[in-house]
Formats: sequence, C-alpha cells, structure tokens
Amino acid sequence: MLALVTGASGFVGSHLVEALLAAGWRVRRLARPASPPAAAAGRAFTVVPLDDAAAIARSGALADVDVVFHVAGVTRAHTAARFAAGNVAPTRALLDAIAETRGGRPPRGVLVSSQAAAGPADGLGRPRTEDDAPAPAGSYGASKRAAEAAVATHPAGAAWATVRPSAVFGARDRDFLPVFRHAGRGLAAYPGTRGAALSLVHAPDLARALVLAGTAAGSAGRSYFVAGWEEVPWPALYEAAARAAGRRIRLSVDLPGWALAAAGAAGDLWSAAAGRDTLVGREKLALGRPRRWTCSAARARRELGWAPAAGLGEAVAATRDWYRTAGWL
Repeated sequence: MLALVTGASGFVGSHLVEALLAAGWRVRRLARPASPPAAAAGRAFTVVPLDDAAAIARSGALADVDVVFHVAGVTRAHTAARFAAGNVAPTRALLDAIAETRGGRPPRGVLVSSQAAAGPADGLGRPRTEDDAPAPAGSYGASKRAAEAAVATHPAGAAWATVRPSAVFGARDRDFLPVFRHAGRGLAAYPGTRGAALSLVHAPDLARALVLAGTAAGSAGRSYFVAGWEEVPWPALYEAAARAAGRRIRLSVDLPGWALAAAGAAGDLWSAAAGRDTLVGREKLALGRPRRWTCSAARARRELGWAPAAGLGEAVAATRDWYRTAGWL
C-alpha cells in the first residue's frame, strides 16, 4: 500500500508516518516550503505549495497512491484569513489536484480535522458526538469546518473519511509541554481551566485511528471523533504529569481573566509585528473558555475497531520520557 501524507514533518504527521512505515506501507510525503526539515526515518519530502493545485499535480505525488492522509494545517494564527489560508485553501487544492490527476478513480482519503470544527460539549456527562449539529469554535474551528465542507462537496472527496481528534499530546508536541514543566516542579497553573475537563488522545493512538479510517470498510463519508480518554479534569492531567516526574502537586494557581486577556493581546501584537504566530493569542485563549472540551469516541471504537493502546498514566509517562531524552525538560 502506498500512502501520501501531507504535513508529514509536523507533530501528528510524523507520528502517522511512523505508524504507516511500521505497518509495512510505502509513504510519500508532502510538506510546505516553510515546513521543518525532514527528520522522520530519514526519508525525503516532496516540498510543494499546498494551496496550489497545479503544483501538486505537477509534482507527481498523487501517482498510484492508495490513500491520501491530509494532515497539514494551521493551529496557530491571529486572523481568520490566516486560518482559512492554512486549512481551507490546501484542502481544496489537494482535492482539485486529485480530480485532475486521478480522474474517475480517486484514492481513498482521510481529512484530519479537529473537535473545534464541531465545538465543545454542552455539559458535564454529555460528550459531543458526531450526530450533534456542528457549532465551530472560533476562527480555527470555522476553518476546519470549512475544510470538512470542501471534502463533503467535492467529487474527489467522496471516498474520504474525516477524523476529528480531541486534544493531542505526545512526543514532539509543544502545546502540552508547559503542563509537564510545571507539574515537574509541583505546580499546576490553570489558564482559567481548574474546573474544566477535556478529552485527550495520545499521538501514536491517533495515528493508528487515522490508518484505520483510511482502510476500514464503510468509513468513506463518515466522521469520527478520536479520544482515548473522554473526560479528563485538568487537575487529573496535572496530577498524572506530576506522578510521571515522581512529584506531587503542591501549589495550584488559577490565572485571573485580566491576566489571560493581557497575554492574549500581547501575543497577537507580537505575532503581527514579527510575522509569526504564537501559542498564546486571543483566538487560542477563546478556545479554552468552554468548560467541557469533551467528545465521544464510541463510533471510532465501534466502526473502526480502534482503542487506545495504554492507560492515560502510561501515555503521560512515555511523553515525559521523550521530553527528557530530547532535552525539553
């Protein structure tokens, strides 16, 4: 089997490449010109503007591909236009390139979307499901929902499945790194989330779910939430990270709203001045306001035969071990 992976140099994409290679697939990788250098398994990348259908078609990357995994996307931006440019335009360009090069026999595909395209859960004990009407959160969620719509309405997208991961952590991730750093010092610093909960998935588990979504019978045209742990209170996550470090949480701080607002505004100003998008900005902080970023993975378990490979504590410990080995802690 031959897979094409966009965004293969990124966090989720690199885990997917590893999973595919371990399962005996051949992998062809597309990356944006501004992507990090190729690192995974020492294989070469095809570098092409992902928002240019003609360039993708000319690259030959789609020839003989069995499954396209469209992982490339933007999670940090300070304007709606930048989110659309990073998430919607490449999806449409890829679909157009498939239509041009593969005609009436398009490959199967998997779009990596986000729970943000569907929105947070309504309340405690009721994780969001695929049957709920989407309520995209912020410009990021709106851009991911627009990418889903592009797949659903494009002729080349008929053989695609959509995967909406919950919050993803694991080796090479930087978004959850502050949690591990704080917990290793016995500190829990909540950005207004002390009483909130979220769904989580370990990156290797998500990679397996993506492979299953691209190969399982009946997955085309279906959407799947992927969450290894469907309702994790933020304090429980900090406690797991502290245990992995052999520590206990001794001080908890819930950052006040005014401090978060100031940090978000400062992050946006810095992004605009430097031309680079930061983790902290008003868009990102707005995504953290809902109390329950939770979703149900029941459909993925039932239809794809997917389940996490280990418990939360083991996955957190493996992540911390990688951070230490890489010198990030």
